[in-house]
Amino acid sequence: MSAPFETIFGDTSELRVIQFLLPMNGLEFNISDMARGADVSRQALNNVVKKLLKWNVLKIKSKHGNANYYALNENSGFIEAFENLNNLIIEQMMGEETLAEIADYSPECCIQIQPVEDSSPSN
Repeated sequence: MSAPFETIFGDTSELRVIQFLLPMNGLEFNISDMARGADVSRQALNNVVKKLLKWNVLKIKSKHGNANYYALNENSGFIEAFENLNNLIIEQMMGEETLAEIADYSPECCIQIQPVEDSSPSN
């Protein structure tokens, strides 16, 4: 199965990097780790990082020696939009039956919504 973004938007270095980083929110990566994880060349990744920093999708989280370590900018509205879009695409790719099977298999991880009883006085 191809990655969710790739299914609709094609295969670009930017999408590969975002797709790699979304489930790693809060973790930081240097250029080499990101390139390996996203299956993008270091040369291509340097351009992607510049672009994503400019758009406030990435931020420099820390610096070790001469190496910058990057993470998703969780304060960026883009990240929330990417996560929502990613989830919608996955839901569409998997289908309702598969999602129901997952929910049935692992109910303890899912939020259970209980109906609220009406406590207002009746007339």
